[in-house]
Amino acid sequence: MLTDDEISCAARYVEELRLFVHDLDVPSNNRVRAAGSCFAIAQEHHHAIVQLIEWRLFAAAFSLVRVEFEAYVRGEWLSQCASDALVEAFIQGKEPPRIDCLLNQLEMLDLFNEKVLSQIKQKTWKSMCAYTHTGGLHVQRWNTADGIEANYAREEILEVLKFAEIIASLAVVGVAGLAADEKLAVRILEAFKRQVQT
Repeated sequence: MLTDDEISCAARYVEELRLFVHDLDVPSNNRVRAAGSCFAIAQEHHHAIVQLIEWRLFAAAFSLVRVEFEAYVRGEWLSQCASDALVEAFIQGKEPPRIDCLLNQLEMLDLFNEKVLSQIKQKTWKSMCAYTHTGGLHVQRWNTADGIEANYAREEILEVLKFAEIIASLAVVGVAGLAADEKLAVRILEAFKRQVQT
């Protein structure tokens, strides 16, 4: 499947992203705590995806793509759109609005007005859901001419890995935004560009 070098490169990037925000000072309020937690969870999903791919547990890795994406979107929404009351309700365990509502609110902001997140959702949501909820698309990857066994294409695995890196990078940029550290955000984007070229 993936080479040892590809796995090592992916693992190094997980660590590079972690170090960008490790011990970063952010304001201590519920909005930052809620959004920051979502961003950190997105990062952890990315880490898990890399680890699971290394261990050849592809079904589990693919199932995390949707939850990583949702964690990132929720983090941005909590950071930039949610009212104080909605932030408090979220912290108390109330579900946020559905993802389309979150995206609509986010994409009213200048930062997201190109609607890239909605485009990602439109193109990938059906397959992300199939992988997360063990739909037919996922079951197809377990049926071969010889029986029931994992049968993931290398291209699909690389696609999942690269998508997970994109979302994790955005999540780390989100943390830099919580810290109001524009220089850090630029450094993260530069690191992402280097990662894409590897």
